[in-house]
Parts: sequence; structure tokens; C-alpha cells
Amino acid sequence: MTDNYQVKNKGIRLGKNQSALEALQNALPHWIHEKIEDPTSVTGFMYARQCTCSACGYKASFEKEFCPHCRAKMKRLRGL
Repeated sequence: MTDNYQVKNKGIRLGKNQSALEALQNALPHWIHEKIEDPTSVTGFMYARQCTCSACGYKASFEKEFCPHCRAKMKRLRGL
């Protein structure tokens, strides 16, 4: 996982057939929320209460500015 300093200096490279959002997901640490199927919901799914750090895999009960396990500064990725 690259840290923010490396991303700013080297940029983010897109792979073949890869979207810009997918490239950002691989380069920047962020919280991952699991979707749970729920037929009673309007959208057909709900989000789990826990979130997972994309850098180290640590599970937290709610989003924080930094991961308590690896201290990565989390970014918000819109459009997921």
C-alpha cells in the first residue's frame, strides 16, 4: 500500500481496463463497508456496522480519521 507522500510525488497509474476509482481504491487507504443483502430494504441491501481498513484489514466498530492498528490516514472515496 502506498502512502500519501508517494501518491503525491509519483501519481496514480491506471492499469489496462481499470477505472480511476479502482486505481484510487488500490492506492489510498480508506474504510470498506460490507453490504448485507436485505430483501426488506428499499435498495435490497444494508451496510454492516463494522468497517475494515483497506491498508491492514483491521475491523473497527465505526470510521475514524486514522486506523487504530496501522495509523494510516483514511480518505473518503465517493462513488463506491
